[in-house]
Amino acid sequence: MSGLAYLIQRFFLLPLALVVCWGASSVSAAEGEGITVVGVGSVEAKPSVVELTGMVIGQGQLAGDAVTKFHGNRRRAETAFKNLKIPGLVIVEDGMSLYSSLNASQMQAMMQGMAVNNTASQKLSVSETLKLRLTGIDKLSTQELLETIVRIVDSGKDAGVVIGNDTTPSVPGVYNPSKARNTMATFKVTNVQKLKEAAYQKAIENAKAQAEKLAQLTGVKLGKVTSINGQGSTPRGGSTVVYNYGITQGTTNASEKESDEQPSTLFKPVPISAVVKVTFAIE
Repeated sequence: MSGLAYLIQRFFLLPLALVVCWGASSVSAAEGEGITVVGVGSVEAKPSVVELTGMVIGQGQLAGDAVTKFHGNRRRAETAFKNLKIPGLVIVEDGMSLYSSLNASQMQAMMQGMAVNNTASQKLSVSETLKLRLTGIDKLSTQELLETIVRIVDSGKDAGVVIGNDTTPSVPGVYNPSKARNTMATFKVTNVQKLKEAAYQKAIENAKAQAEKLAQLTGVKLGKVTSINGQGSTPRGGSTVVYNYGITQGTTNASEKESDEQPSTLFKPVPISAVVKVTFAIE
């Protein structure tokens, strides 16, 4: 082959090689094309349950005395709540404990780093935590609910039941900010699983609407879903309960049992949101 023929061959083959290489690169990029959007869906539900925490205590110098007083206080408390005849009010036992308590002089000695005589004037206590659960509150007005809760609280106090959180400091004489506020009532939204499903459906519909709009603006045709997971950004809002939905993970931990109730400190509708990140193929 002459030198001129060789140069001509190089001149034509080089652009051809570049075209082939560019085409292979374009095919690879096309395989990863798609439209990825984050969809958000939300539903609101009013709490239908309110729970109050009560504690029945029996104290005595001897264990037998403490148990006898406890049983008496327990019967008096149960009778007081039943006599209210409030529809939907039930008492749920939440556990019993036995412990010894220090008197004022013993607590002072402990705070000063002195030895504490555990046998002198030490009271034995038997306590049981009760959950006062009232259902159907979503059918009550705020005023009606407030009046009902006041009746329960006053009846419990008259029967010697301590209503509200345990505000006793973990270390005697030491201020604990977490126990400074006595929250007396917890409101709960029920049927959370169904609400989450409704929020997921709205989130997916929202994602599809966004993807269709983007496809229309860019002049492409939207294809099927290639992936969906819960890696999207969650909406802001302190009272909003957000759930991430994931399909790509494929498995869930069977030992993790989700509660079907969502607590709230406020008696008002609770927004429950779902966030999904969806990728659609381009046809």
